[in-house]
Amino acid sequence: MTGQAAPNITLSLREAAYRHPQVPDAPARLIAAITDAVAAVLGEEVRDPTTVGLLSVPEGRSGVGGQVA
Repeated sequence: MTGQAAPNITLSLREAAYRHPQVPDAPARLIAAITDAVAAVLGEEVRDPTTVGLLSVPEGRSGVGGQVA
């Protein structure tokens, strides 16, 4: 994939989603699954240069339907 733009994926979730007690390795699993999906759609040659960023929104700093969540 030399000379081409690499996929850059950003996922934004509430911070607590990355610290779920039943999924201690949630960030690593999300990054692996997203990378696998991109490679499945675009081809294995994009796997290595694919970048996945996990952003977190602290509790009390987002809202749904006008209510702080």
